[in-house]
Amino acid sequence: MHNCGEVVEARAAPAWRTRIGLALILAVYVALATVQSFATRLQWGPDEPAHIVYVQSLAQDGRLPEMCHREQDCAYAPGASRSFEAQHPPLYYALAAVVWRAFAGRPDDSVSYWDQGSRQVRRFSVPGEVRPVRLLSVLLGLATLVGLWVTAQVVFPGKPALWLSAVTLTAFTPMFTYMSGVVNNDALLGVAFAATAWWWARALRFGVGWRDVWLLGILLGLGLNVKQTALGLAPASVVVLALAPGRAGRWQRAGWTAAAVALAAALGGWWFVRNALIYGSPFVYPFHYPLLGLPEPRRLALMCAMPVRVFLFTFVPVDVIIAHANMTLVSGFFVAVLVLSVVGLALVLRRRRRFSMPRYQAQLLILWLATGVVVLAGILRNLLLIDWRMGTSGGRLLMGVLPLAAMASARGISALLGDGRLAQVGLLVICLLLLAVNLHCIFATAAGYQTLNLAQP
Repeated sequence: MHNCGEVVEARAAPAWRTRIGLALILAVYVALATVQSFATRLQWGPDEPAHIVYVQSLAQDGRLPEMCHREQDCAYAPGASRSFEAQHPPLYYALAAVVWRAFAGRPDDSVSYWDQGSRQVRRFSVPGEVRPVRLLSVLLGLATLVGLWVTAQVVFPGKPALWLSAVTLTAFTPMFTYMSGVVNNDALLGVAFAATAWWWARALRFGVGWRDVWLLGILLGLGLNVKQTALGLAPASVVVLALAPGRAGRWQRAGWTAAAVALAAALGGWWFVRNALIYGSPFVYPFHYPLLGLPEPRRLALMCAMPVRVFLFTFVPVDVIIAHANMTLVSGFFVAVLVLSVVGLALVLRRRRRFSMPRYQAQLLILWLATGVVVLAGILRNLLLIDWRMGTSGGRLLMGVLPLAAMASARGISALLGDGRLAQVGLLVICLLLLAVNLHCIFATAAGYQTLNLAQP
C-alpha cells in the first residue's frame, strides 16, 4: 500500500518540472529580448523616432503630438511635437510616459557608427529615458507569454508539452524578441491579443455569464486603446458568444453581444470619434502610397514580391539582418515549420475523434486561424489602397496574432508526430533550432548596427 504523501509527491513532480521549464523559457526570453534591445541601435527600431516623440510629448508636456505626414517633419518640440505615429491610440504611450518620467534626468546615450555611404563615423545622442522605455517592451512581451501560458492550460488540459511549446515558439521567434526590445506599441498589442484569447478559451470550454460579457467588453475596449489592429478581435469574439456552451437562447446571446460591443465602444470608440472630428475619418494613416496607384510593371513586380516579404517579416527583421544572416537557412527553417504545422492541423481537424479532441479545441483552432486571416486581410488592404511600402515590413504587424499561431502550430506538429514521446522530442528539437536561429539573428543585428562590440568600424 502506497503512502499518501508519496502519491501526492509523485503527482506534483511533473507539475514542478513544468514550472521549472516555464521559468527557464521566460528567463531565456528576457535575456534574448534584452540583448536584442542592446544589439538594435537606438532610434533604429521600426518607426522608433516617431514613437519616441509620442512618448516624450505625453511625458514632458502631457499632450498628444500633432499628426505630421512626412517622416522628416517628425520631431519633439515643447508643446508642439509632431509625429506620424499620432494616428495610434495613446494607451501604450501613456504607460511608456510613466516610465519616461520615472527615469527623467538619466544621462543621454551617445551612439556612434560607421556610415558606409559617407565613409565617416557618425554620432548622435538619444534621450536617456529611451533605454528604460525599451525595457518596458521586454516586460510587456513577458506579460504576453504569461497570458499565452494561461491560455494554453485552458485549451490543452493535461498537456504540459503543448503549453511549453506554445510559449517557446513565441518567445524564441526572432521578430517577437526584436519587437519586444524597441519602443513600439505592438508590444502591448500582444498582451491584448493574449488576454482576449484566454477569454475565448474559457468561454468555449466553460460557458459564458454576464460577468464574462463585461470582461470581454473591457478587454476589447482596452485593445482598441492600443491599436486599431485590435478590431480584428471583434469578429471572433462575436462568434464565441454565439458558440459558447450553455442553455442561453438566441435573444440572450444577442444581448450579450450588444452589451460587449457597447462597452468596448464606450471604452475604445472615443479615439475613432476624435479622429473623425479632427481628420474627417475614423481611420487615419499619415502616408498615401497605394500599390494599385503605381505603374503596372512596378505594381506587378511588387505584388509578386510581397507574399514572400510579408511571410519573412512575420518571423525575422529581414531588413536589419539580411546583410549578415544566412537568409536561405533562416527562411527554409520557417517554411519547414509552417508546412509541418499546416499538415498537422489539417490532420487533427479532419480526424478529431482519433485524437480525442473536444469540440471547443477544434473551434478555437479555427478561430485563431480565422483571426490571423482577418488581420492579414487588413494588412493587404492597406498595401493595395493606402501604403505599399508597408509590404517591406508588413509581416511584423501580425505580432498580435503570433501567440495564437504558436498555439496552433504546437498542436499541429504534435498531432503530426503522434502526440506521444516522439511529438515531445520533435517539438523540443524545433524549439532548440528556433533558439539557434534567434541567436543568429541577434548576432546579425549587432553586426549590421555595429553594436555590442561585435562589429568594429
